[in-house]
Amino acid sequence: MIRLTGKAGSKFLEEKGPVVAIVSFMTFMSWMLFWPHGMSVSSAIGQEPEITKYEKIKNSYSVQVADLLRIDEDIFSRSLSILDTQRFYCLLAEHFGMEESRSLRPSSLLRYEALCEVFADAASMVDTYADRLNGGSGFYPELHEFKFHSREKEHVIGPFLSAEECVEIVERLLRLGEHASRCSSYGVSGKPILYGALQ
Repeated sequence: MIRLTGKAGSKFLEEKGPVVAIVSFMTFMSWMLFWPHGMSVSSAIGQEPEITKYEKIKNSYSVQVADLLRIDEDIFSRSLSILDTQRFYCLLAEHFGMEESRSLRPSSLLRYEALCEVFADAASMVDTYADRLNGGSGFYPELHEFKFHSREKEHVIGPFLSAEECVEIVERLLRLGEHASRCSSYGVSGKPILYGALQ
């Protein structure tokens, strides 16, 4: 009995260990980023000295994302849905793409690489938000979001500053065979998902 349990545990760690390690690492990094307020972005913002917050965000994401924090804290905190999803899939692709970790099926590796690329492009849109919101050019964002079904959960992804940007990402996900809802105005995506539906 003990030997069977040991074998089952060993097999589980062999198959799922890298994913568990990556998720644990991301959780730890998120916790460290917003210490001492845990993973609640809204509670972390406004509680630390301004310089410390800015430096943490700059080091974890980019200068442009740190600038977004100063311009619009709400859009910044919501944009973490894009940035952290990109980081998650790129970490998976990098880990399973390493020569010594070729235990993953090639189709799964290709999926992670494709999702990394799509969400990296979405994250590059977030890098433009600070300039666009602070440019004084009369730009008024129309925030949009969509729901993405992954890892047996629905994740709200957004905001995007225009419907066109949101639709571009959704269409690319659908072409990959992923499940995503239509884009909707921010805060309206509580309706049931119509998977595979294009706007």
